[in-house]
Amino acid sequence: MTGQTAALVTGAASGIGKCVVERFAADDRHDVVACIDIDPAVTEVADELGAGVRAYECSVTDYDAVGAVVEQVEANAALQSVVNNAGTSRYAWIGDLDPEEWHEILDVNLTGQYNVAHHATPPMFEREEGYLVNVSSGAGQHGSASGGVHYSAAKAGVLGLTKGLAKQLAPHVRVNCVVPGLIDTPLTTDSGLWDEDAIAAFEDDLPLGRVGDPDEVARVIEFCCGPGAAYVTGSVLNVDGGGALS
Repeated sequence: MTGQTAALVTGAASGIGKCVVERFAADDRHDVVACIDIDPAVTEVADELGAGVRAYECSVTDYDAVGAVVEQVEANAALQSVVNNAGTSRYAWIGDLDPEEWHEILDVNLTGQYNVAHHATPPMFEREEGYLVNVSSGAGQHGSASGGVHYSAAKAGVLGLTKGLAKQLAPHVRVNCVVPGLIDTPLTTDSGLWDEDAIAAFEDDLPLGRVGDPDEVARVIEFCCGPGAAYVTGSVLNVDGGGALS
């Protein structure tokens, strides 16, 4: 290994993940930023940001593929920051929610985070330095009317995964969870889960009165992966415009 350090971000093709990659690419603490996404657009993100940013087109649900990415990154640079951001959501009424749909949503939103943590955190632990940020959702804290019970269950599981990993990986790896509220990302605007009237009604109930910008979440994630968070682990940080107060 060359003495270089690396960050790894999943769900990096758009939204919050892309903003995190942009921030890491501009941060001289990381020599390499590895971007994972099932969306081929992840390659465009890497090309746009230039040297040091590398795209890996694969699904976080593919245990072996995730392991191969981590191995490739670690061959050249020591992982220092890992962000579990990949996620998906679809509404399903419980009476229509079949096992295949249930497992698909849990596989992306929860098992995918396990896959990344399983491969990426042991090397950081052995080096006695590292940061892991898991991205959950307000649905995991108080349920979701739009995303379905499978999405709520998966995102609640992320909270438990974070707490357990924070204890297992202490004192060397800081593990925290960021909980975005309604953010202006494709998952909100392009998924069909929210229409303009629903978004407007949601904004009316928020103390800050607006949908969040993905970079506002990325800033908090970046903080959790830096020296400012040296004494922060096992924490759940809501970035939701005050939605947790409702």
